[in-house]
Amino acid sequence: MRIEITCSDRVGILQEIMAIFADFRVNVRTGEIGGDSGDKVYLSAPGLLVAQFQSIERALQRVPGVQKVRRIALIPSERRHFELDTLLRHVGFPVLSVDREGQIVAANLAAARAFGVSLGQVPGMHLQRFMPRLQLEELLRGITAPRYGFPVTVRGRDYLLDWSPIALADDPGQVTSLAGAVLTLQVQEHARDKDASMEPPTPRVLWDLDKRRECCLRLQQLAPLREALLLSGERGTGKSTFLDAAYYLSPLAEYGQLQQFRGATFTSSALAAAAVQAETAIALVDDLDLAPEAVQLGLAEMILHGRFRPRLIASARSLDSLQRPLQQLFAANQINLPPLRVMRPVIGRLSSLILQELGEVDGPLADDVVHMLKLRDWPINLTELSQYLQAAFAHLRGRGGSVLAPEDFPDEPAVEQLPWRDWGRGLSLTEQMEKVERAILAELLAETPPAQHSSRELARRLGISHTAVANKLRKYGLS
Repeated sequence: MRIEITCSDRVGILQEIMAIFADFRVNVRTGEIGGDSGDKVYLSAPGLLVAQFQSIERALQRVPGVQKVRRIALIPSERRHFELDTLLRHVGFPVLSVDREGQIVAANLAAARAFGVSLGQVPGMHLQRFMPRLQLEELLRGITAPRYGFPVTVRGRDYLLDWSPIALADDPGQVTSLAGAVLTLQVQEHARDKDASMEPPTPRVLWDLDKRRECCLRLQQLAPLREALLLSGERGTGKSTFLDAAYYLSPLAEYGQLQQFRGATFTSSALAAAAVQAETAIALVDDLDLAPEAVQLGLAEMILHGRFRPRLIASARSLDSLQRPLQQLFAANQINLPPLRVMRPVIGRLSSLILQELGEVDGPLADDVVHMLKLRDWPINLTELSQYLQAAFAHLRGRGGSVLAPEDFPDEPAVEQLPWRDWGRGLSLTEQMEKVERAILAELLAETPPAQHSSRELARRLGISHTAVANKLRKYGLS
């Protein structure tokens, strides 16, 4: 039996209500509080008899604040469940939900048919079993923005996946806020196959580690908007990868047209063709800074006067590498990807991820290898690191080894990306090194809480003796 109790909101009233059921030795299985005004208490007591209910009803009416007691067919959560279950049962396309580990929680009949199993078998199975090429780890690692029009293949059939995360309101935007996701699959149409520029890009992993994490979170915020978006960074930092991810994070990917351009071939005619696309279209321009000056100025003028209709997402070396009108357009909507040399603490993890993607090795690298990689400055960033690792693995296979060692890596001079020659002009080597030492110590003190300002703590972080740190702090007036 299910009961609805209308009552006032006062401290202790729920305890008094439940005490009455306990006095009559009635087990309340489930319950919830709600109603349009928040003044309803719904209880489900499967073993409650009609005679018991009549006695309990009279007792409840004597509780101060209780206004009405009546029997109901379903409590609201049950009604929502049955209505949603009935609705999904008649939906013709697959709909399912997964938890944070990627296990399927629930699915409709269309999803079971797409997976080739019975409806009762689907809950508890892992999504990766049916979509082995889906970048599931990245989606479940806290990338909490929706993804639209994501191409996947299930049992040889192509679908477009819409990924809508279930985020907790307690901690929005953070990794801990992701409780799971709801997925829908639509059969992919191939009408766009004739034009390669309109083919959706290949989904790739963003690797949201260290300083890239902030870029990923900002991408979630900016990609769904209508304003033009710029992704900037040095060569090899992953601008093209983020450009493709921005497409899948935009709601327009679900139904809008797509056009892709390379900056070096982005001519006036290409600009004119892109400008007449619908407002629901997306224009991806990689290396926009390589486009002719006239084309950049024309693009800026079209956007300013509302004559460029599609959503523009572009990449460039930097904001300053674009023509000034475009700089002003992108100033508020820019994501600058960090170079690899500022992410030395995660170079070991990034190297392992690259090797896994290449299918070369699985597992962490040796400490001496990671230390050697950290010492390089990587002018071409992830691209150079990938090439360096491939060359090392080719040498490893040649000598018949099984574990990468420092001697497997190419013996080539490292290119340093340091500004010493510019700012150190007129200073001796000793004076330059003292300036560097003082700057490093000052930055460490600035980012360390005052309670942890100790020579031993700084020595641990710098890898030298605490006596040497104390002497340097006194020398530079930082103690």
